[in-house]
Amino acid sequence: LAMILLAANLGSRAWYFMKWKPLRTCGGTSRVSFLAPIFSLFVATLTGFIFPYIGFQRIQAGGRAAIQLVTLNTIVVALLFIASDLDVIQQYLLVGSHHCNQDGVNVTLGIWFAMTSITCIFAARNIEHAEVHPEDSDPILVEEQMSPVGYSVPNFPNFPIDPMKFGRRGIGCACTSRMSATWEMVLGVIVSVGMGA
Repeated sequence: LAMILLAANLGSRAWYFMKWKPLRTCGGTSRVSFLAPIFSLFVATLTGFIFPYIGFQRIQAGGRAAIQLVTLNTIVVALLFIASDLDVIQQYLLVGSHHCNQDGVNVTLGIWFAMTSITCIFAARNIEHAEVHPEDSDPILVEEQMSPVGYSVPNFPNFPIDPMKFGRRGIGCACTSRMSATWEMVLGVIVSVGMGA
């Protein structure tokens, strides 16, 4: 199940990055529409098994950078595949597995690895450099000298706060400063223990 979900995730992202059109499912008739999610999962899983390296986020760079990323990932997977066949590692992962005949598994995974490497390298050649994301034209932070931190958020309303109003006193409290510091410390300990748990 985990392998199917991982392949479906990589496959759907590869589908998106290669800019393929969405699949149509029989016009939305009630007899077939309940099978659409199952069909989509099957197609995404199949795409994930054929193009596993195209589903990575950095593949959006396109061109030569995409080919280099696929090549680097195939080398890492090949090294892990070779290392997993060592008896020392097999004894550590699963006791007694080094005594089993693993020729069929190794041949099958080797053929799958070679085929996916070739298909992903050729598919990476067709990925174009991503356009500017819409959020890049509307930045989250804008540099502003009047702000105490040096930046402001342009999407939030600008309510000016006079620092002199809250300078030494801070926000009014019904307790003394020593008691306030104690409560702040207790609250800080509770929050840090809560975050650590």
